[in-house]
Amino acid sequence: MSEFQLALTNTAGLSSVASFWVFVASNAFAKWQKVMLRLAQIVMVVGFVSLTVAIVARGIEAQRFPLANLYESLLWFAWATMGGYLFLARSYTIGQLGWLASLTATAMFLYGSWLPASQHEIAPLVPALVSYWRQIHVPPLIVSYAMFILGGLSALLELWVGGRRQSMFLAIAAIACAGLAIALGTYTPIDSFWLQLLFVGGSLVGLVSAWLKLDKVRPANTDNKAVELYDDVCYRCVAIGFPLLTIGVITGGLWANHAWGSYWSWDPKESMALVTWLSYAAYIHLRIHRDVSGEKLAIVSVAGLLLVLLTYLGFNSLGFGGLHSYGRFK
Repeated sequence: MSEFQLALTNTAGLSSVASFWVFVASNAFAKWQKVMLRLAQIVMVVGFVSLTVAIVARGIEAQRFPLANLYESLLWFAWATMGGYLFLARSYTIGQLGWLASLTATAMFLYGSWLPASQHEIAPLVPALVSYWRQIHVPPLIVSYAMFILGGLSALLELWVGGRRQSMFLAIAAIACAGLAIALGTYTPIDSFWLQLLFVGGSLVGLVSAWLKLDKVRPANTDNKAVELYDDVCYRCVAIGFPLLTIGVITGGLWANHAWGSYWSWDPKESMALVTWLSYAAYIHLRIHRDVSGEKLAIVSVAGLLLVLLTYLGFNSLGFGGLHSYGRFK
C-alpha cells in the first residue's frame, strides 16, 4: 500500500470519527444544532471524497478492480455507508441517523485496520476471483448491504422516537451479540460452534424479546412525525438496496455457472443471500399492503440487518465453510 493511499484512507477514517462526534455534540447545543449538523455532513463529505480517491488509487496501484479481499470490501462498505447517508440527507432531515452512519463507517475502518497485514497489502488474486464477473457481482451487493444497514439503523431510531425504548434496547443487544461474535471469530481462536451460538442465539433472543415488548410504549416520548420520517427513510433504504441485492444474486448465479458449472449449488453463503433477499421481499410486501404496523416492520428491518451481517461478515469469521470460504483469512 502506497503512502498516498494510506494517507487518504486514514483521512477518511478520521473524518468518520470527527463527523460522529460533531453529530453527537449537536444534540447538546440546540441553538447551534443546524450549523453543527451541516458541519458534520461537510466533514463526512471530506471523508467520502478521500475514500473515493483512496479506492481509485488502490485500483491503479494494483492494476485491477480494487475489490478482492475482506479489507478492500470493508473500504467499499464504509464508502457506501457514507455515500448512502449523504444521498438520503439531501431529501430528509435525519441528523440522528448521521451519527449512526458515521459510527458504522468508523467500525468498518477499525475492523479493517485490525486485520492481518497481508489483507492490507496488494496481492495477486486467488484463482477463484480471476474473472470479469467480480466487478459485476460484488459492488451491487456491497452497496445493497450498506443501504440495508442504514435501513436497520433508521428502524432503531423509529422505535426510539415511537416511545418503544425497551424494544429498541433489546434490538441493539441482538446486534451487539452479532457484532461480538464476528469480532471474536475474526481475532480469536474460539471454537466456531460457540461463535455461531452467540450470533444466532443472541439474535433470536433479542429480536423475539423486542417483538414481545412492542406494546410497552411511553406516550410522553412519542413523536409521530419523527416516526413517519424514519419509517419512510427505512423503506427508501430497502427500496434502493433490494434491486441491487437482486442484481447481486443473479450475477452471482451467472458467475457460479461460469466458474463451477452450476448456477446454484446451495453453498451456505449463497443460501443465506437468498434468505436475506426473501426477508426484504417480505418487508416490501408487508409495507406496501399495510398488513403490519410500522413498529413491527422496524423489527423486521432489524432482522434483515442481522441477516446482512451474517451474509456479509459472518461466513468469513464464524466458520460456516462452503465454496466462499476463501474469504476467510485464518
